[in-house]
Amino acid sequence: MAPYTMGDIPDSYPSKVFLPLGENTYRMFRELGWEYFMGKVTDEKLGFFENAAEFLSEKFMIAVQTAKKTVSGEIPNPEKVLTTWFFPPVLYVRSDLQMGTTKLLYGNSTDITFLVVNDENYEINLLINGHMEDGVPVDYWYLIGDDEVFERRHLRYGYKLRDIPKKSSNFTEAGFRVLDILQDIRNERSPQWATSAYSMAVIWMSSAVNIFEDPSSYSAMGDIWDGVNAKRIYGMPDHYFCYVPWPPIMSLLFAMGRPEFMIRLTGLLTSNQLNINGFEPRMIKFYKDTAPEMWGSIARNMKDRGVPTPRQSLGCKPPNLKDKKVWQNEAFDFVYPEGARIMPYEWGLTEEEVFSGIYTDITHESSAESSYGKEHIISTGIGKGVSK
Repeated sequence: MAPYTMGDIPDSYPSKVFLPLGENTYRMFRELGWEYFMGKVTDEKLGFFENAAEFLSEKFMIAVQTAKKTVSGEIPNPEKVLTTWFFPPVLYVRSDLQMGTTKLLYGNSTDITFLVVNDENYEINLLINGHMEDGVPVDYWYLIGDDEVFERRHLRYGYKLRDIPKKSSNFTEAGFRVLDILQDIRNERSPQWATSAYSMAVIWMSSAVNIFEDPSSYSAMGDIWDGVNAKRIYGMPDHYFCYVPWPPIMSLLFAMGRPEFMIRLTGLLTSNQLNINGFEPRMIKFYKDTAPEMWGSIARNMKDRGVPTPRQSLGCKPPNLKDKKVWQNEAFDFVYPEGARIMPYEWGLTEEEVFSGIYTDITHESSAESSYGKEHIISTGIGKGVSK
């Protein structure tokens, strides 16, 4: 591993202090260096935000199509089909659980707009919105940084929408200020949903990248808990990402302990069966074309370290970021219990199959094994079911 340290990151990067919360992005930074990693993520010439918008839009499209087919009965075994969850789109949900889970957490009718903040300059460079009716995804849209909406000003404060995070004291304040602008746009664009609940989700781009790159559906839930609790648990100056306003039940869930939250949410999304998170083909092509070293790091991590079992994810000890010695020594490791991990590359699969999304029968109650074979596969693919 290359000897890159936190000292290599310019203090001018607003999200620098949050980097140790991202197990996957921190590992990639240590391997590739901050200039390479964040250069790929924040350089507008490379079109990272534009491409992110396009493959997120494709994920939403597949989610809408899968939901329609599930409701109409066209999918014969929806309990085997994993699809993108709208809220947030970095997670996956089993098709037969999507409606009930979404209604429970967000209500009958809701919009959430994700405000993706550039780690380099604190600007909002991407807006992506999803709408749910009766727990089913029905509409979505996205806007990238050159759209005129980013130039709209807050009526009271005069700030441009794109500049609101750096003009605000924290993500919560920024979210409410953006909500003032976008709620009017939502009501004009979709008057039939003018009375629906509406929340902003304010996130750093690096935090989204971190969750996308997590191979385990359990560990990804841990990432979510860490980011929301960044201030309360880890002593960070703010959330790594948050909802504004919070859907009522979500506040209760995030008040749980880390393992309890992971069990509860994976239960709602996948019936506690581990999903080895995948990448859609368009997303893989983008990585390989634009940031091949990043994709190489992701593939090597899967090949060398594999996927922690649910029990290992639940027993993971994140770094104590309130301890000054942890920062002095850069002791930012996420420490997992010992034992065999799940190694999809040993199952005779192609790289495309390894990263297609693999839904398994392994849960936090499964007995530990000396090795895990492909007999644990229930289905593969995102938005389609392929029986084993």
